[in-house]
Amino acid sequence: MEFFLNHINYFGVTHKNTDLTNREIFALNDEQISMAYELASAHNIKELYILSTCARTEFFGHCDSKDLHSFIKKVYHILERNCDYNFLIHKQGEECVKHMMEVSCSVTSLLIGETEITNQIKKSFQLAKNHKSTKSILSRLIESSLEAGKKIRNKTKLSNGSSSISYAAVEKIIENVDRIDNKKILIIGAGMTGKLVAYNLQKKGAKDVFISNRDVNRGKVLSKKINGNFLPLEKISESLSEFSIIVACTNASYKLIEYNDILKIDSVHPILFMDLSVPRNIDHKIKNIDFVTLLTIEDIDNIIQKYRQKRKSELPKAMRLIDGFVIDYLQWFDDLNVTPTIANLKNHYDRIQINELKKVSRKYDSKTLAAIDVFSNSLLKKIMKDSIEYLKSDEVNEKSKIQYIEIMSSIYKFKK
Repeated sequence: MEFFLNHINYFGVTHKNTDLTNREIFALNDEQISMAYELASAHNIKELYILSTCARTEFFGHCDSKDLHSFIKKVYHILERNCDYNFLIHKQGEECVKHMMEVSCSVTSLLIGETEITNQIKKSFQLAKNHKSTKSILSRLIESSLEAGKKIRNKTKLSNGSSSISYAAVEKIIENVDRIDNKKILIIGAGMTGKLVAYNLQKKGAKDVFISNRDVNRGKVLSKKINGNFLPLEKISESLSEFSIIVACTNASYKLIEYNDILKIDSVHPILFMDLSVPRNIDHKIKNIDFVTLLTIEDIDNIIQKYRQKRKSELPKAMRLIDGFVIDYLQWFDDLNVTPTIANLKNHYDRIQINELKKVSRKYDSKTLAAIDVFSNSLLKKIMKDSIEYLKSDEVNEKSKIQYIEIMSSIYKFKK
C-alpha cells in the first residue's frame, strides 16, 4: 500500500469560524457518531475520527478529500440536518496534522490551555477504536497529539490557573448572583463537564447542589461524591421553581427545558440558567421572561479573554513544541513508504550477493572468500547509496518519491 499525505484530510466547524447557532446544527452525540462510523467503509473512508464538543465538530479522515466531504453531507442528510456546508473548513496533509496537534494542546480552544479537551479526545478516540474506525494513520496522529498536549502542559505555563470551560462558567455564574452559599442549584448532566461544574461550585461555597442525569446510577454516584442530592430527569420540569441556579451540560440532542415549562412557574425569586450544551438543552426564548437570566457558552467570553491575556506569552513556546511533534509525525509517515522500499532494495541485492558467493565458494579458499564478501558488500552499498539518499531526502517531495518507488517496484518486482 502506498500512503499519500494529501489523503489525510479534515473538515470541521469550530468557535473560530461559526457561532453557537451553527455549531449546534453540526454537533453530534455518541450515538450519531457511532452511526457515522458504521457507514464510513461503504464510502471509501479508510479511517475516520470524529470529535464533537461544545466548541467544535471535526472530521479527520484517511481518504480522498472529496470522499470525506460527500460522506459528511450523507451523515447530515440521514440526520435531517439543514447544514450550511460553506462553514466547513478544509485542511489537508501537514496542515491537517498540525491542526490535530493544536486541538489536543488546547491552543485553539475557547479557553487557551484548558484541560477538558484531553478527556474529550480520549473518549472520542475510544469510541472510534470500538468501531475499528482508526487504524495506523489516524491512531498514530491522535496518540502523537495527546503526547504533545501532555508535554506542553508540563513544559509551559499554558494551563496555569483556571484550566477548564467549566471553571470559567462557574466564575460567570458568580458574576451574576449576589452569593452562592444560600442558593439551591441544579446541575443537569453527570459527565465530565457536569462533574467539574459541581466541584468548582462547591469550591466557591455552594452547599445545596442537586444532580440530574439520564443514567440514574451515574447521577447518583456524582451526587454522593459532592454530598448533594439526586433529582430524576423526568421531575425537572415540575421542580424548576425550587432552584435559583440551573446548569445544563449534557449531550442530548433535544431541549430538556422548554419555554412553556418556565411559563408555568409562579416564581418569587430570580432563576439563573447556564446552558453549556451544544446543541443547547434550554430553549433560548426563556431569556425574554422577566425573572429569568439565561447564559450560554458564548456569554463567558469576558472570563475567557482574561485568561487568554495571561497565557498569551506562553503560546510561542507551545507552538515550537507542536512543530516538533508535527515534524516527527511527518517523518514517520514518510517512512511508511520509504522504509519498506529500502528494505526490499537491500534484500534484493543481498540475495544476489549470496547466490553469487555460492557459485564461487568451491573455487577459492576461506580467506579469499572473506575478502570477496567484504568487497561485494562495499560495492552493493555504493550501488544503493544514491537511491537510499534520494528516498530519505527532505528536499524531495512526496509525489516524486512515490513515483520513484513505483519505478523501482516495477524494475525489481517488489511485492506490494
